Amino acid sequence: MATVTAKAHKTFGRGFTNETGFVRLTYNFADDAGAFADVVKVGTVDGKIMIQQAFVHVETACTSGGSATVAVGAATADADGFLTAAHGAVASLVDDFTYQDATSVGLVVGDGDTILVDIGTADLTAGKINVLIWFVNID
Repeated sequence: MATVTAKAHKTFGRGFTNETGFVRLTYNFADDAGAFADVVKVGTVDGKIMIQQAFVHVETACTSGGSATVAVGAATADADGFLTAAHGAVASLVDDFTYQDATSVGLVVGDGDTILVDIGTADLTAGKINVLIWFVNID
């Protein structure tokens, strides 16, 4: 297993207490590869935030030579809180697939925690996934 930092990695969050924000984080196979067991760091939280909403949106369909899965979440707070591997099976990851997991609403993510795209079961061979997060600063 390798931890890879996405080419489009963003640091987000730090602001005034109670300030709301939005960030779009992106995993792109063309830039970040997609080997089985890779964990791709797409964002890092600066400060402490609470998630108001989080959606996973597949911009470009994901493909795999096998039956790859994708999980998305905050490494420490909830590693699959935005998309579980069960919902992120490659067969579901078609163009414009969107998913919102109820466990992400109200999730508190601490300073320095990372938002990860975790590739499991098999290699991905294509795909682009966006993680759309609306949050409030609570630090």
